[in-house]
Amino acid sequence: MTRSGSDPLRRIEDLAAEAGTTVRNIRLYQEKGLLPPPVRRGRSALYGPEHRRRLRLVLRLLDRGYTFATIGELFAAERHGMSLTELLDLESGAAVRRMGKGRRRYSRSDAEVLAGFAMPEQLVGLGEEIGLVGGRGSTDDFFADAHMYRLFAELVELGVDRQGIERVGELILEGQRTAAEASDVVVAALRSAGADQAEIAARVDTLLPRAGGAVRLIFLSAVTSRLIDLHGLTVT
Repeated sequence: MTRSGSDPLRRIEDLAAEAGTTVRNIRLYQEKGLLPPPVRRGRSALYGPEHRRRLRLVLRLLDRGYTFATIGELFAAERHGMSLTELLDLESGAAVRRMGKGRRRYSRSDAEVLAGFAMPEQLVGLGEEIGLVGGRGSTDDFFADAHMYRLFAELVELGVDRQGIERVGELILEGQRTAAEASDVVVAALRSAGADQAEIAARVDTLLPRAGGAVRLIFLSAVTSRLIDLHGLTVT
């Protein structure tokens, strides 16, 4: 059964099978208010694209340790345009500082040996602008931590060529730079309110982990939607 011009509506059994969950779980999520009610067709309860999108998001959040209550708050924030940074229950700024201690920093030469080609200069320039490169021509600290290096390594293993690596790198680094500019807005607001340097630093230190969590959540949601809309790929 379908609606004109839209994806087919599914029974709850089919929705569960597609999402890799159970009918019982779907009904529980509905009881908790995490899924919208089904579309009624006579005695039949059917589920469409919005149900599938929301169910995938619920499952991802549960897999990352979010509670039903927190997920409900996130969806409320989404409906009312509230800031996710106010709702995400993340660790304090001390956790971010701990992550920076003792981590290995991969050099530009490490990356070039792995890839088998020289790092594109445009990518090096972008990295330098946001602090991932020690200086033009430097062989030190191109990748800030193992996460970026592992991503790069996986792209190489997948057969992404020099041009593809450069494009992916540009998009990621541009996104990081743009997101970081949000801190300028926060600092300007605090200064306008009369906060001194120490107070501004303390406020930003508290905000950073929550902001990072919000950015990650928004990124994952956006990528998932794009994969579905442009490529027909469903990921969990």
